[in-house]
Amino acid sequence: MANGQPILLGGVNFATSPTGLAATAITGSNKQAFSVYGPAAGIGLFGTALPLGPNLLSDDIGVFGKAQTIGVFGQADGGIVEDNGNILLASAGVAGVSGTNGVGVHGSSTAGFGVLGQDSTGVGVQGNSTSGVGVVGQSVNATGVSGRSGGSIGVAGSAQTAQGVFGTSVSSAGVAGKSTSGSGVHGRSAGGIGVVGDSAESIGVYGSAKSQPGVRGDSDSNHGVLGMSASGIGVMGWSTQGKSGVFGYSPNNSGLHGLSVDGVGLVAESSTGSGVIGWQTANQSGAGVGVAGIAETGIGVIAFSRSNVSLYAKSSGNLAARFDGAVEVHGSFKVIGGPKAAVVPHRDGSHRQLYCMESPESWFEDFGETVVKNGIGKVKLDRDFAALISTTGYQVFLTSYDAATLYVFKRTREGFEIRAMTDADGTTPKTIRCGYRIVARRKDIKAPRLAKVRVSAAPRQLPLPKLQKSKAMAVVRKVTVDSALPKLREAKAVPPVPKAPRIEPLKRQLES
Repeated sequence: MANGQPILLGGVNFATSPTGLAATAITGSNKQAFSVYGPAAGIGLFGTALPLGPNLLSDDIGVFGKAQTIGVFGQADGGIVEDNGNILLASAGVAGVSGTNGVGVHGSSTAGFGVLGQDSTGVGVQGNSTSGVGVVGQSVNATGVSGRSGGSIGVAGSAQTAQGVFGTSVSSAGVAGKSTSGSGVHGRSAGGIGVVGDSAESIGVYGSAKSQPGVRGDSDSNHGVLGMSASGIGVMGWSTQGKSGVFGYSPNNSGLHGLSVDGVGLVAESSTGSGVIGWQTANQSGAGVGVAGIAETGIGVIAFSRSNVSLYAKSSGNLAARFDGAVEVHGSFKVIGGPKAAVVPHRDGSHRQLYCMESPESWFEDFGETVVKNGIGKVKLDRDFAALISTTGYQVFLTSYDAATLYVFKRTREGFEIRAMTDADGTTPKTIRCGYRIVARRKDIKAPRLAKVRVSAAPRQLPLPKLQKSKAMAVVRKVTVDSALPKLREAKAVPPVPKAPRIEPLKRQLES
């Protein structure tokens, strides 16, 4: 074919100027203006456009189709595709091939779709790559790649060593998945990571939902959600108006578990509220505990406050606190509104309460017994007892166990002297058995007499009834998944309040 001659069917046509087209008359509607059929293993229509010169681009197009409906339409029948999506024998309706720096298929649109792939049962647009990117979608302020499908996958990308689907955007989403009833974006991997989100300065993966969880992770035998960070926070939960930043639930195990090798297992902070609230919700005796602290070699529970009460315990119908074991108090010990007493077992099988004697000052006392011979008896203060008391102004009370009258003749820092009064005949017994009681002030502290005490008010109690009505405890609708993809385990997004554990296993663990 030369310039000005019609195109020859079945041959090679070259022209440098507009030429005619050999075609039959078109009658009716929806007819093709030009149909091309290629030989076996050949190409039906091939178009090429050459550059203007070395390193000079041109805006010429090899094949150009323009229509109110479809400009260029390609249809192919055949091809073999495995279950995993790998193509063994390809048959493409439209194929784009590029060399080193070109683009295989380029779609451009000012208001519509640059490239639109639709299929009722198959794949709308598929991009495969052995070492590069399967499909690249770019957009300045709209969608980079959009795929729609009536009953299967809207966009499928497969790659051997690189990204199956890769989308970049300047001000919008690089890849956006949207679904009315199924999964917007689904990532599945046999041995690798299903979905990877990576960002240099922003959020790697972001999930948003109106009435369901923004991000959900499910696993049959491992972690549902795993967060790892080299220098920041592994997992962070944040709620502006909800009850909990992070909510953990387990039907028969720990709702929230924190583990650390050298640091703190679980840290809770609050600016104006409570750092930690432990609440056992079962309305039955001995069902569980609100907060339990267990340590093998360290301290079970530590309470510390810089300006308020470190530990506050209150019970409406039982003991506010119980200690099984020795108790040390470093500091003053005050009892308000009740006596101090010792409870001891009685021979009748009951326990009896013996009350402490109170005095307006802090006193120590000691007891002993001696013998007064020939009317004089000297008692030395016990050295260990004398080291704890003020040895000036102490009091001595005597009890005679014989028919004699005794009195304290002298008191010194080392001891005191007892004298016996003479009888009517001027004699005294040779030996008189005597008991004594010494009362002295403490030396190590100052204890003012009848000191005035300011009784502090009880700390502000927690609004526990409000916690019971928390929306986080309510049951929400089940999360549905796309029926065309492997179904996840159907579970409630926020399960109901778990049953409180039995106290016997915890008690045995504490006593062991």
